[in-house]
Amino acid sequence: MINLKNLLKVILGVFAFLFFWALGPHTAFAQAPNSILSGADQMPAEMTLWQTLKAGGGVMVVIGILSVLAVAIIIYDCLMLNVNKLAPRGLYDKVVRKLESRDFGAAQTLCRQDNNTIISKIVLAGLERRNPLDASAREAMENTARAELTNLWQNINYLSDIVAVAPLLGLLGTVLGMIQAFHAVPLQSASVKTTLLAAGISKAMVCTASGLIVAIPAMIAYSYFRGQVQQVTNMIEIYSTDIIKAIQNR
Repeated sequence: MINLKNLLKVILGVFAFLFFWALGPHTAFAQAPNSILSGADQMPAEMTLWQTLKAGGGVMVVIGILSVLAVAIIIYDCLMLNVNKLAPRGLYDKVVRKLESRDFGAAQTLCRQDNNTIISKIVLAGLERRNPLDASAREAMENTARAELTNLWQNINYLSDIVAVAPLLGLLGTVLGMIQAFHAVPLQSASVKTTLLAAGISKAMVCTASGLIVAIPAMIAYSYFRGQVQQVTNMIEIYSTDIIKAIQNR
């Protein structure tokens, strides 16, 4: 299974580097108004998608990283967040029957054969204790259930973070673009001010649009996955209670 936490650490490190790198071109841009004007005068009437994205400046690189990260998380959650995969009813029924008949060895075998489910991890946490009937086994099962569910919620919270950060980055790019445009306007003649200002604002708004394009699908996906995780949480709470009772039913 992919270690999503380590992957996120690497991507966030790259994100931080690119974020500070992205601020550099804006400073240089502000210090060279003549080059700004030249770029605005030479801007084609119709721009391709790549040219439009490129016009957004360095912040677009960071927004692009966020979009890739959002897609990766969505694909990962589509593959992993499944009630029948994480808490299969069939496995639960088989395990509970074995536990109620006190056949702990058979229950362990079943769980080890399908050890990617939360049910298996809960059962194994209790049965691998020296005495599965004592309080420490119950505590171990409860802690395992709590940890697994916390990981599920944390995973989708990454999407929530992207939903919050992407529009802010878009706004940052827009503000930086507006600063550039207004900085250059006073230095030019009246005949080119309107054209220059319009070109600068157009480029700046690309960042806002891009941030929203990333955030809106991520928000929709987050809402869906939140429902899935809540469903898994409800099922695991019921299953774990029954499993603990079945193990410790003297």
